[in-house]
Amino acid sequence: MRPFPTSRASLLSVLFVLVLLSGCVEQPVEPTDDAEEEPELIIDPDRPTESYGAVVTGPAVGPDLNATTEAAPRLVTGEWWRIRFDYQLDGAPVEVVRVVADVNDEGYVFGMPHEGWFKEAIAFHSPAFGDVGHDLSYDTHNVKFEPVRFPLKVGATWETAFATTELVATVESADEHTAVIVFEPPEKDAEPTDPVMEALGLAGGASMKLTYDARVHEVVRMESFIGTWEVVEHGYDFEGWVTVPRGEHTAIDYGVLGPVSDKHTPEERTLTVEGGFNRMTLMHGVFAITPGSYSVRSVTPNGTEFKTELVGAEPFKLRFYEASDPDGTWTVQDVNIGAGVTYSMGIAYHQYDIRLPDGVRRADHSHAVIR
Repeated sequence: MRPFPTSRASLLSVLFVLVLLSGCVEQPVEPTDDAEEEPELIIDPDRPTESYGAVVTGPAVGPDLNATTEAAPRLVTGEWWRIRFDYQLDGAPVEVVRVVADVNDEGYVFGMPHEGWFKEAIAFHSPAFGDVGHDLSYDTHNVKFEPVRFPLKVGATWETAFATTELVATVESADEHTAVIVFEPPEKDAEPTDPVMEALGLAGGASMKLTYDARVHEVVRMESFIGTWEVVEHGYDFEGWVTVPRGEHTAIDYGVLGPVSDKHTPEERTLTVEGGFNRMTLMHGVFAITPGSYSVRSVTPNGTEFKTELVGAEPFKLRFYEASDPDGTWTVQDVNIGAGVTYSMGIAYHQYDIRLPDGVRRADHSHAVIR
């Protein structure tokens, strides 16, 4: 086995696919119609699973005809979108509500309804949660991603990066209110790992297409060869607690490309996370070319262990975890007995709640660590 640097575009295709394959996660419970009347939410800290519970989304509204593809839209606190993720490998859609929790001089702060917190959405990278610029750009893997660049004119191009994979964006079509942007990797020289990417079915897998609608103020559809997400509802005047992940930082980003081996000794390393973070969304991914035995094990600074195993002919496995107080030294182990890839990604952030419409903050977000 040998570690691979995540800056290489061919192997970053693995990350892109692992993130997009995340349709295999279970769908959260659908929101109820009952609204909380009290300003505070009382939540059992020992609840075993995530659930939407009561979500007050306010009235749906018609399109804002003042926004066009000529300039970035002006978002407002309480504006919300209901996003449906639909992946070809799973077929079971997952819905997440996305809310503008705050507007400041630097941009916007996006979160999810407190009772609708869905940790997997942080690892999806799109749509954005946390800090977003006024131009709708945001960081993925600590590198700026520009899903749109205004004005959106047919034929306009720009270079950007998604999960550090270099991409060239081209506006394929555009009118007053809508635009379609395609993203393709730039041409590159052949690399020794290309046959492995072919075997995994990942060659050219970083391509994607986004549809922007100025009347909805956002990208309303993302398409890839794995599946899609799209906006199914948009409105204003969200009321209630919104949980936000501020200052997202990809603190763990490491994989092992394993040739056939009969050794059970794990590839072990230590990683340091620092930044005063109080939460981390952790993803383990295993992608097998041949049947074998694969595992990823992560041990937090306080000794909590997360482990994902794949044995036999199963082609892939993704698991998502959530860790509290991730700062400190982590121990990460990979076992690859067979030809395949094991991967660990940890996105750390400062998580807290904002109550809308009055903007009250609370550091004690009451979320149990959900594994």
